[in-house]
Amino acid sequence: MRITDIKDFFYFCFQRTLKTCWILFRLMIPISIIIRIIQEFNVLPSISKILDPIMYICGLPSETSLVWITAMIVNLYGGILSLFAIYPSLSSPLSHAQLTVLLTMLLIAHTFPIELKIAQKAGVRLLFMFLFRFTCAIVFGAILSLIYNTFHLLQEPVHLSQVFILQDNTWSGWIINELKNYAIIIGVIFSLVVLMRLLELSKALNWINKMLHPLLKWLGISSDVLPISLIGLTLGVAYGGGLMIEESKQKKIKPKDIFYSLVLMGLFHSIFEDTLLMIGIGGHYSGIIIFRFIMAFIITFIIVRLTRNMNDSTFNRLFITKNYIKRINN
Repeated sequence: MRITDIKDFFYFCFQRTLKTCWILFRLMIPISIIIRIIQEFNVLPSISKILDPIMYICGLPSETSLVWITAMIVNLYGGILSLFAIYPSLSSPLSHAQLTVLLTMLLIAHTFPIELKIAQKAGVRLLFMFLFRFTCAIVFGAILSLIYNTFHLLQEPVHLSQVFILQDNTWSGWIINELKNYAIIIGVIFSLVVLMRLLELSKALNWINKMLHPLLKWLGISSDVLPISLIGLTLGVAYGGGLMIEESKQKKIKPKDIFYSLVLMGLFHSIFEDTLLMIGIGGHYSGIIIFRFIMAFIITFIIVRLTRNMNDSTFNRLFITKNYIKRINN
């Protein structure tokens, strides 16, 4: 390969990374500041009381509603810190089953201000994605709790022995931590863009598409969004959604393909980081991985079957943003 080709390759990847990061950071930075202000005024405990009845349906103590609302509004790490904060005040320790149910619900519905906004920017209506992931988290939690209790599985109490070291909670400490996170995001996205470009140039994507085509055809997800869907599943909605926004600008992806991909990503994403985090805390793989994987694919399959023959105009009106329709029609 000539030096000129190498320069062109990295110039392309660098340019694509900047575009993707610009899209993400315009959404993430203002939202992060708003969330920080909300945390400063300590309003989350009051908001969390609304979810108390839902926690009962899922077999969880009402106090754990604070954990879930924090994860939804802040992120998984905020939810985990809330869990450790309230745990000593619980009347009795959570069972292994209850902890797994709670952590599975967190994995389905978390970091909504950022992830839902990214999904909206990618083309799917924000209200639908909110209701979809919120409802699925409850359904997943209720069914998983029923399974564990019916078969008397994982009923032993959990004693959380891990110690979470709180970082500097001042504004200056928060700013430094945010800058570190953004630097990591830039590095990860650049690596992903390089990987995707290499797969593209080596024709490896064609081979991957061919191998996964039967599964994709069964599920209803187009090979056009396969690479980005895989990134979302393995690394998260922020990465997959951000790349999908940029990809949809380069070529016209059908609204249904965008929708089905983001539906699957919404239920089962960030397989490595988030999953390992939850198992490390004490969640059981039967719920964190196996149950979540099976349910995510079943629900996606059902949604595809219910909507694939739907009239395009009706489908777009219900699920797709007007901006995306304008974008692909231009």
